[in-house]
Amino acid sequence: MSEYTVRLAAGCVFLWTAALPDLREHRIPVRIPALFAAAALAADLFVPTGMSRIELWAGALPGAVFWLLSFLLKGKIGEGDGICLLVSGLLSGLTFAVLLTEIALLMAAAAGGTAVWAKRRKAGDKIPFIPFLAAAQSLLLAAQAVMAVRS
Repeated sequence: MSEYTVRLAAGCVFLWTAALPDLREHRIPVRIPALFAAAALAADLFVPTGMSRIELWAGALPGAVFWLLSFLLKGKIGEGDGICLLVSGLLSGLTFAVLLTEIALLMAAAAGGTAVWAKRRKAGDKIPFIPFLAAAQSLLLAAQAVMAVRS
């Protein structure tokens, strides 16, 4: 198992750890992203992945954009969503973080649209986003494992 796969698995554990309180309370305890951010930065410094540090640290950009949008849109996007995406991006790098964001947004849109269509929610209702990030990360990690077995 490569160092990069371990980092992706750690990101998956992080997102599922953050998803549970997000589902229950619509809040994320600060200690969860702080702990994993410290681990991600330590891994960047001490565990080689074959990627440049710039590529890894640039992975925080999608999360930083989400975090900034949460302030600009005055709460329409949760701050915790941006922080969790930022930490996940530090673990995975820019390319993976962008792909993760795209898949999670598509999954959330499909789930939200289905809930509105089934009349379980209204169009303006908020839904927790971190579970979709966790599911997308799990899906991508499984796809990477399948590709590794096939090659």
